[in-house]
Amino acid sequence: MDKRLFVFLRFFLCLTFLTLQQYPVFSQLDLNYKQAAITYLRNGNYIEALDKLNLAIQKEPSLPNLYFLRGYSKYGLDDYLGAEQDYTRSIDLSPYMADVFINRAVVRSQLSNFKGAMEDYARALELDTANPEIYVNRARTNLFLKKYYSCLIDCNKAIELKNNGETVYILRGCAQQGIKRYSGALEDLGKAIAINPASVSAFTQRGLVRLDLEQIDSAIIDLTHAIELDSNNTFALFNRALTRIKKPDPTGALHDLDNVVRLSPYNSYAYYNRAIVLIGLNDKKNAIRDFNFVSKLDPKNIMSYYYRSRLKADLHDYQGALDDLNRTLELLPDYTDAYYDRYEIKNKLKDHQGAIQDYKRAVELAEKNHFNPDSLKSKRKDYFESLTKLSGDFDVMNTTNSKLQNQPVEIQPLPVFDVFLGRADFDKVRLYDAYKKKYYYMHIVVFTNISGLMSDSLSDKEIERQSRRIDSTGGNPGSYYERAIAFASTRNFNRALNDFDTTLKFDSTFLLAYFSRANARYELMQVIQAQEEMKNEVTIARSPQKQQTQVPNSNLEHTYEAVIRDYDRALALDPEFPFGYYNRGFVNCMMGNYHEAVEDFTNAIRYRNDFAEAWYNRGLINILLNENNKGCEDLSRAGELGIIEAYKVMRRYCYK
Repeated sequence: MDKRLFVFLRFFLCLTFLTLQQYPVFSQLDLNYKQAAITYLRNGNYIEALDKLNLAIQKEPSLPNLYFLRGYSKYGLDDYLGAEQDYTRSIDLSPYMADVFINRAVVRSQLSNFKGAMEDYARALELDTANPEIYVNRARTNLFLKKYYSCLIDCNKAIELKNNGETVYILRGCAQQGIKRYSGALEDLGKAIAINPASVSAFTQRGLVRLDLEQIDSAIIDLTHAIELDSNNTFALFNRALTRIKKPDPTGALHDLDNVVRLSPYNSYAYYNRAIVLIGLNDKKNAIRDFNFVSKLDPKNIMSYYYRSRLKADLHDYQGALDDLNRTLELLPDYTDAYYDRYEIKNKLKDHQGAIQDYKRAVELAEKNHFNPDSLKSKRKDYFESLTKLSGDFDVMNTTNSKLQNQPVEIQPLPVFDVFLGRADFDKVRLYDAYKKKYYYMHIVVFTNISGLMSDSLSDKEIERQSRRIDSTGGNPGSYYERAIAFASTRNFNRALNDFDTTLKFDSTFLLAYFSRANARYELMQVIQAQEEMKNEVTIARSPQKQQTQVPNSNLEHTYEAVIRDYDRALALDPEFPFGYYNRGFVNCMMGNYHEAVEDFTNAIRYRNDFAEAWYNRGLINILLNENNKGCEDLSRAGELGIIEAYKVMRRYCYK
């Protein structure tokens, strides 16, 4: 059994006993929620566990073990912010369980709050001095901080307390490697392998120790064995690539890096090193391609711009080389070699005055950097000296366990909501209580943002039904409105907009008519934009297909401003209408009005605190605005409320 899971289960059984003593009466249903959550956690189904725990917490918000369990679920999804909040809530309710402090310390280490982590380890030791797990986890934190001797002390104490698992020997082996006690490192890693001959981590780490010792063939054997045990272990693949370069075996290294990129498409280190290998193989175009990926994934990677400028110059793309050198010098204004290279490029582009200025600046910097006075005269450096070696947590790249949060995600704001008049599963719709509210014609309004939920056949039946009603009675605002909704769902915008207008002629305070007309106008604008982009495309030997979507001839009234104006009218009638704020926030986001969008999503959340989509969209915009802490907190809340894409975004942007 996984050690963390064992600790978690031990804690849960103990705390459940205490809870039953303290709260002798609570429902069997709540126990079922908790038991279901534990079953899901045992199987690694963290999303399902989270859902059950949310329900349990709604029923019993003062039970500390529920927050511990939910914190564990969030930790399994790499939502460290959310996990810390839940562990803290558990501690506030019952500050007497060492295991909660251990888990919060682990999470705080992930958040780089090392002071807080060490305080939690100390508190855990006050509560349970003989718990070896405290020392093992503190050893891991000390290792990350490169406090190798402290790590060794903690490992030794854990072993003294009868913790003889593979992890403690791997940690001690890493610490011994850190202080260059290679024989001790090999001995500890050998013990870890003896305990668990299938330990990928132990073989990988021993390969790295042998790489430090320049035992290249032995290192490759260990790393290859790790990969045989787990063909998707990108940490082992990445390091075997570096080892193969030293052999030298650039073709084998390239094969390994290709696999890393395939398994971890967002890893800038893999693209960077693959570019270096491609340069060695004289494949300059593909090297530029990989540096392009690096600059997108890591816009502050100076060397990717600098090396790309050299490659572009070699391919006679002098303007592209100049752009890259300009970016290099923006990031590092005192980079001597970049000035010298730019001097050469400017000469190629006939900018002789600018070239002279750069040459003078390069000479000045070379004189200042007396430790390398021959910089301007030196030969081109060996690119392989610039290979990047990783030495930390590589779990973001490891897809062995197919973690949801490690899967690719298309980062786009979630779409607008509209009124839904059909039938659908409860999880596909949102209900809004309009009882006793003015300006609504129904007590419960059903919304959805899932396109195609109402089929064309059902929409056609609704159009026919409302048309008969209008013909027989002369019409009323409700009938015109519902027919407009049906027309819009079939993308018959002419008829839909006419019916919305008629609805508002009957009743100028019909709030939902403004709301839905705004949605129809927005969708129409997307259709018009798509048609404009396709206008000049011609398919040979085929006649243009008939357009099924009906678009009004005059489009001047259908603008973002018109859409916003309709949302404004709806919100003027009900200033607490969360879906109005949400949709206006989405459109503001599409217009580039990010601060206004944040304000709108904030209002949507104010009036509907469990509005998961609003939390998610606000989180994305905050990250776009470089407000990462706020953005990640929003995404954590969105994930808790069921937006699973939030965890994928957090893995990319919240924890570096």
